[in-house]
Amino acid sequence: MPLKFWKKEKPPKGKEEEGEEAGEAPPAKKEAPKPAAKEAAEPKKEAPPPAPAPAVRPEAFEATAQEVHAGLVELGLTIPATREIFAKRAGLYPGGAGAFHKDYGSEPYRAATRVLADWLGLRAPHDFDPEKLLAEANPRLSSFGLSVELGDLSWLDQELGLRKARLRLADSEKVVRFKDPRDFVKGINELIAGRKVAFLELETWSDDFAFLLVRDPKWDRLAETELVVVKAPQTAVGGECGECGAKVGKYWNDCLACGAVFG
Repeated sequence: MPLKFWKKEKPPKGKEEEGEEAGEAPPAKKEAPKPAAKEAAEPKKEAPPPAPAPAVRPEAFEATAQEVHAGLVELGLTIPATREIFAKRAGLYPGGAGAFHKDYGSEPYRAATRVLADWLGLRAPHDFDPEKLLAEANPRLSSFGLSVELGDLSWLDQELGLRKARLRLADSEKVVRFKDPRDFVKGINELIAGRKVAFLELETWSDDFAFLLVRDPKWDRLAETELVVVKAPQTAVGGECGECGAKVGKYWNDCLACGAVFG
C-alpha cells in the first residue's frame, strides 16, 4: 500500500506574532496516536522444544555397540576388555543411545569415529596451546614408558600463525615448525616413531582436531575400513584433492597437503 502524505496548513499571517505579543504560549501540538505494537496484537511465539532422541530398544543398542566395539578391536584401536566402557560412552553420544543407533545406521563412520574421539581422543582446537596439548599427550605416552618435553617455544611469523618449538624425548631432540595441532603432533610422531607407537588423526568434520595413540597401526585395515576415519598418507585412498591433486580419503573433511576443505 503506497504511503500517503498530507500538506500541513500554515496559520494566517501574523496570527502567531499576535499571540506572542499578548504573552500567550503557543498551543501545544497534539501528537498523533501511535499504532499498537505488533507484539501486543500478536503474542510472541515460543520456539518449539527440541525433538526427542529416537527411541531404541536396549537390546538393539547393545547389539550395535558390540558390533562397533568388535570392529575397533579388530582394527587395533582398543582392546576386548573395554567393551562395557565403550557401550557407556556410546550411550553418551549427542542425543543419547537412540541417536547413536540411528546415526550408525545411516553413516557408521561418523558415529563410530565421534564416539572413539570423545572417548580416547586427544582433542585440540585449531588455535591451540602447545604446552597444554603436550600436557594431555604425556599421560597417554606414559603407558608406553614415554614422556616428551617442550622447550624454546617462539613465533616465526604471527601473521601466518607459524611457530616453532624444540621437542625432546630422552636423548633425542627435534625442532618442529607448526601452524596447527596436526603439524605439532606430526613432530611428536617423528620423535617417537622408533618406539612403534603413533598418534593417529581422527576426522572431526570441523576445525578442531582429535588424535588417538596406538601401538603398531594396522595401516592396511585402517585404509580399507569404513568404520572409522583415520587421516594419514597411508589411508589416502579415496581420490584426489581438487585444489592440489594430493591423495585424500573417501570421507575426509579437508586435505592434509593444502588444507582445502571439501564440505
